Amino acid sequence: MRIDRRALHELLFGSLHRCCLCQKEEVLGPEGLCSACRKSLRLCPAPASPFPLDGLTAGLLYEGEVPGAISRFKNREQLYLGGFFSQYMRLPSHWRGEVLVPVPLHPLKALSRGYNQSRELALYLSSAYGLPVCPALLKKTRLTRAQKGLSAEERQKNLENAFMAAPEAAGRRIILVDDVCTTGATLCACAAALKKAGAARVYAAAAACVPYGEDASV
Repeated sequence: MRIDRRALHELLFGSLHRCCLCQKEEVLGPEGLCSACRKSLRLCPAPASPFPLDGLTAGLLYEGEVPGAISRFKNREQLYLGGFFSQYMRLPSHWRGEVLVPVPLHPLKALSRGYNQSRELALYLSSAYGLPVCPALLKKTRLTRAQKGLSAEERQKNLENAFMAAPEAAGRRIILVDDVCTTGATLCACAAALKKAGAARVYAAAAACVPYGEDASV
């Protein structure tokens, strides 16, 4: 009699599913990870908050299998990864944030991609924390070069005057949401625009953060 190894494995140990990060088929834990990824996954320690941000938090370190998963999420290959990453994003209670604002795409970029991964993350956080998502508070008004491969100085210059905040941002305590924090240039440019419009406080939450001391090639 021929034995179906997969069926036998599922009978003895449970159903096989693909790991959220490495895509390996295995019996997964409740967080959707295989045993190897559970061991290697590292939470991001509290990063410094570059000016003009009033606070910054990130879920995971951008290393190992995380970059590949972020790429699949960003390119709409696996939209459910938004829920996976958001479970590691913690918003400090002392921030007392009033509204979530996803880092915006330029209209042409949004049209070609048809999807803003930062907005998806914001929607998951909205469900978890009960905060409204208000994309209209911040717009990207200038089409810029891709940040990937640019130095920290080049990233800052690339984003000069690229964002504009709505007058309704005045007096608000705002939490920006993005997928990856590399040098912080994008989040800082967004925060500068919001504060120029009168925002009281601007914080930022990212799904992943590049480990301190690594280059900005992502």
